[in-house]
Amino acid sequence: MAGSSLKKAVPIVLLFGVVSLLADVSYEGLRSFLPVGVEETLALGGLVGVGEIVAWGLRPLSGLLVDLTGGYWVAVYTGYALVPVGVLLAAASGSGALLAAGYWAERLGKAVRSPARDTLLGSVAPKGKRGLVFGLHELLDQLGAITGPLMVYVIVRYGLPLWLLAVPGAFTVPALLAAHREYQRLGVKPVSGHGGRVAAGVKASIPAIAMVAFLGALTPNPLTVEHIASLYNLEKTMLPLVYTAAMASDALAAVPLGMLYDKSRSASIVAIIVSVVASATILLAYPRWETVFVAALLAGVAEAGYETVARAMTKTATGYGLLGLARGLGYGGSILLYGWLALALH
Repeated sequence: MAGSSLKKAVPIVLLFGVVSLLADVSYEGLRSFLPVGVEETLALGGLVGVGEIVAWGLRPLSGLLVDLTGGYWVAVYTGYALVPVGVLLAAASGSGALLAAGYWAERLGKAVRSPARDTLLGSVAPKGKRGLVFGLHELLDQLGAITGPLMVYVIVRYGLPLWLLAVPGAFTVPALLAAHREYQRLGVKPVSGHGGRVAAGVKASIPAIAMVAFLGALTPNPLTVEHIASLYNLEKTMLPLVYTAAMASDALAAVPLGMLYDKSRSASIVAIIVSVVASATILLAYPRWETVFVAALLAGVAEAGYETVARAMTKTATGYGLLGLARGLGYGGSILLYGWLALALH
């Protein structure tokens, strides 16, 4: 059975959201710490760049493998288990090689779990409610993304140990077990790419893939916005709050964008385009530390669109894997574009 009633789907969506919330506290916190732990622009770009290649570039392979083997839950459990492992490794030094290794290990977990998780989420979405399902999940996901940088703010300001970030990530496993039980109770099956449906899944995902690759490259990346704020003398301990602003607007925009998608796909895409243009204009035309917060808020709306609208447009794990690759290309393009513009304008 593909799909379910909204009433039956909500508990599973919420449990998956709690899993993502806990993981995001750990890994988004670690990501927001990077500009603090790595001060050199090129070193930061290299560290983040490799991590994004791992996180996004390996997703097509991960998605294809789970479509062919049916190992959706194995991939999800493995991927989430790497969150606390990566954070603990990064926290062992707080800088240098171990920080990079830990960050990259967590990014590998992201690549392993994401296509499988999104396929499972899509399989419980009732007809005409895919946008809402992914919007609810993104809302909870982003609550963790907000909490993580705030936790880092407290850690940095008061000199607390970075390993504290691993604690929420460790609780993803019991939450995932609960989600697994509910999923089995509902009795739905993933929309698998197995049996010759891989090509069909890829074809159905092309519009979403094109959107996130092109618009993603034009969207000011929240990490880049955070770095630009540092160039304009924003206090170092305040930098994670810029990232938090983007995550907050992402959370607030996710459900409305998802519901808008369910009513009108074109209108939801227009909303994403408007937020991209407004964010880039403010960041480039008015480069001040004060305005970067506004740019971050608008960039967060665009991020919500990619995580809600684009995921609702996608089918099968292979499709989600290719969407992730396109997302990563756009993400990397944004870092290069705005990183270069930040140096040119400063």
